[in-house]
Amino acid sequence: MKRIVTILFLAVFVYACGTTEGPRKPAASGKAGELLVVVNDSRWGGYAGEIIRENFATYVPMLPQAEPMFNIIQINHAGFVRLFETHRNILRVEFDGALEKGEINMARDSWAYPQMVVTLKVPDEETLKRILERNRETFFNYYLESERERLVNAYKRMLNYQARNTVRERLKLDVAVPEGYFVAKQEDNFVWLRQTGSREELELGLLITVLPYTDPDVDFSPEVIEARRDSITRQHIPGTFPDTYMTTYPDIDHMYKEINFNDIYAMEARGLWRVKDDYMGGPFVNITFVDEKNSRLINLDGFVYAPKFDKRNYLRQVEALMYSVEVYEEEKEEDEDNEITA
Repeated sequence: MKRIVTILFLAVFVYACGTTEGPRKPAASGKAGELLVVVNDSRWGGYAGEIIRENFATYVPMLPQAEPMFNIIQINHAGFVRLFETHRNILRVEFDGALEKGEINMARDSWAYPQMVVTLKVPDEETLKRILERNRETFFNYYLESERERLVNAYKRMLNYQARNTVRERLKLDVAVPEGYFVAKQEDNFVWLRQTGSREELELGLLITVLPYTDPDVDFSPEVIEARRDSITRQHIPGTFPDTYMTTYPDIDHMYKEINFNDIYAMEARGLWRVKDDYMGGPFVNITFVDEKNSRLINLDGFVYAPKFDKRNYLRQVEALMYSVEVYEEEKEEDEDNEITA
């Protein structure tokens, strides 16, 4: 399969991305989904603030209720002191009328880890608007990648080894299954990882299915992905009542796009699910990729049921679990163990 090459078209500005070297950084601060915007109060109260909110507080697609992509916290440049430098996601907007064109700087882990800082230097609001409209999805991806990295690191510190080993033995895949998840169902080519709420109606799930790899034009087509998902959920995810089961919500246009999944070409699908003849439902994200080494098709399907809660952050937690999935290399693991023993 081909690899995705992400091309960022920069027509009027400079792009730079790097990681600051030096001693170990402090842990990034701030709540999940927060974006700290550093821009002067006068600009925030005017057209520039409107532009920023339109882009970064836009609604997350394919959620049952409206939720913003990021919860924005704004401070002016004078207030951006050391206390705020460790925030997980930072957007700095600087206006300089002497500039002839806009500039972008994207830096990872400048003051904390993991952290993403985007600095935009622009001569006016129209340049700011043009930059954000052309590169909004790229900024989203970088901020969300940092969010996932933070979650995966947390998962690896509190692994459920029994569940992880089940996935390894059944599917020859490695996944950072944290405590709180358990194996709800397992078969030769299927594992359902499940987390349920102890007091409230809450459920996070990840379905991992291994299938034969046949033809990329077929295996990655939206119609086949939706039909495959319905087949898997009908077989493995029953509803509360007889003859009820999870299915993809009909009569809406779900979202499909090619993505870079851990440096592997993949197809992502986002949409809503429901239980047939019942009132349960919620959002899902589905990722399909090929394990080229073993000529297998891997299907990951993460879903959330949280009728009493906002769902954005829960879905991102499930996505982080999905992005922790790797092909399990037993020989490599044994070599690492031997090195530690020695």
